[in-house]
Amino acid sequence: MARNLLAAGFRVRAWNRTPGKTPQGAIECASPREAAGQSELVITMVADDAAAEQVTLGENGVIAGLPKGGMHAAMSTISVALSRKLQEAHRAAGQRYVSAPVFGRPEAAEKKQLWIVYGGAPADLETCRPAFAAMSQGVYPVGAPPQAHLAKLIGNFLILGLLEAVGEATALAEKGGLDPRELMTIFGKNSFGSPVFNGYAPRIAATEFEPAGFALPLGLKDATLALQAGAELRVPLPLASLTRDHLLAALARGRESWDWSGLASVVREAAGLPPRRA
Repeated sequence: MARNLLAAGFRVRAWNRTPGKTPQGAIECASPREAAGQSELVITMVADDAAAEQVTLGENGVIAGLPKGGMHAAMSTISVALSRKLQEAHRAAGQRYVSAPVFGRPEAAEKKQLWIVYGGAPADLETCRPAFAAMSQGVYPVGAPPQAHLAKLIGNFLILGLLEAVGEATALAEKGGLDPRELMTIFGKNSFGSPVFNGYAPRIAATEFEPAGFALPLGLKDATLALQAGAELRVPLPLASLTRDHLLAALARGRESWDWSGLASVVREAAGLPPRRA
């Protein structure tokens, strides 16, 4: 994402929790506060709520450095509750805050093929639009900032449901003497064809769970956040509970480096199959 901003002509000041990861052409900063200090727009993309809160609200965080009237676009997948907290903190500091979580694996980010769900004021979207255009293929406004993060959690919940269904279907096919790879190819060409299905179904059918585009621990985090949102809104999510348990079971077997589609390995084991095909 940062490289695409640089390629589009933006001046980028960057901070990463791991020093040395700043893309060539960007100015490496010692803290989020330093990165935000001379910026009109700050973009955060971190792993979870704890990281997002520290990067934004910490002593050397974004809010401490961002000028009054400056903009923070939170593009991570975080909880609805934290999105509300960040919105309130920026408002109190005289700053602007929008939510802009993304859909797309790392290869989509590299090719500027992310999709952004946007939450915030229409005028703020116009401020962010040039940067969003440099990183994505489209922006979908959905309402207020917390609603955009809820929309992102709902989208990831739908993907988890697909991973579970494909895991069960391919196990059934294999136990029944069918080639699951061929079957998923057939389905991907007709009724079920979609970028998500065609991206994940062949990998699950072939049990290609490494390298991870989106690792199992992050999948567990998102399933947990979806369940938290369901609890707050009094919406039962039994499928989210099932996929969370399968993600947790896969992690209990030491599969931290696997892609989140590796939850299908637990489904395979329940069917008496090895976690991965030989």
